Amino acid sequence: MTPSETAEEITRLVELYGNDVFRTAFVILKSKELAEDVYQETFLRVCRSLSGYRRESSEKTWITSIAVNVCRDYMRSAWKRRVVVTDDFFSYASDSDTEETIEKRNEKKELIEAIMKLPDKYREIIHLYYYQDMNVKDIAGVLKIPGGTVKSRLFKARNLLCGMMGGEAHG
Repeated sequence: MTPSETAEEITRLVELYGNDVFRTAFVILKSKELAEDVYQETFLRVCRSLSGYRRESSEKTWITSIAVNVCRDYMRSAWKRRVVVTDDFFSYASDSDTEETIEKRNEKKELIEAIMKLPDKYREIIHLYYYQDMNVKDIAGVLKIPGGTVKSRLFKARNLLCGMMGGEAHG
């Protein structure tokens, strides 16, 4: 690949997967600032690894895997002790909203707050499965864990969320 072809390819990947990378990092790290750092580091690593990408998984799975690894690097660092959840993730009601819209927004906010309180290993699974539309096999590849572990964590995460939201857990 020529330098200009590489630049075009990186631009295409950023446009296609940039929002997914940012959201994944935000959910895992609970910080807008760290998510922005992870976004940049992820695409730097993509740029460095592009020539070695063997297309054994989808681009989305490959890039998400890089982003999750960058997040884990940040979590292992001293940064984790300074992370604070921000309200950037939520939107607020306006005067023109109906009662039903406000109720749905409040339910969504309550769900997101509950997800953000989950232990890391469950929050990652919920985000990748529901918000990144990844299947169990792809999640297993991204997190480098067996598919059975993904399924059991997904089950446990759902039950934890159900309990946090006031529903009945399923055993």
